[in-house]
Amino acid sequence: MKKLYMVPLAAAALVLAACSSEKPGSASPAPSAPPAQSSASSAPATSGGDTASVDPCSLVSAADLASYGTFKPPTNENAGGARLCTLNKEAASASESLSIGIGVRDTQGLDSVSDAGNGKTTGNVNGRKAILAPRPPGGCLMALELSASARVDVLIAGGDTEKACGTAEKVADIVEPKLPKG
Repeated sequence: MKKLYMVPLAAAALVLAACSSEKPGSASPAPSAPPAQSSASSAPATSGGDTASVDPCSLVSAADLASYGTFKPPTNENAGGARLCTLNKEAASASESLSIGIGVRDTQGLDSVSDAGNGKTTGNVNGRKAILAPRPPGGCLMALELSASARVDVLIAGGDTEKACGTAEKVADIVEPKLPKG
């Protein structure tokens, strides 16, 4: 039972770890992700740079994540400078746990993504600037640029770090088409 409480705590720790202004590590290009296929649950993208109108829970739904299992209803909170929506997988054991957080940072751009000691990789998702930053053990952050001073974070907690980063890339493909075009 105690292990199941660790998933939301791990997601919160990922959010807090993502708000450092440190810039260590070396950047290298990431492969371009294939365009995401639209789904019936897609919310229309808003235009302009008004990030306050971006609702993190409108960017991904349990239906979008069906290939990963069944998820509990999302929770909303403000944590670590982000408006955060978290979806937790209904898991029979802690080893099957998966937490997906979508955080909108209205005043922090890609330049504030911290390196948790395992480097960070710059690249793009569907043409949008992005940074992938592993958060061991078992976590990963994919930050998508909204503007020079705003971003959306896709946070994954559960499994091993490599698997979490693969999941972050796939969820970012779902989220990106729903973001405002700048």
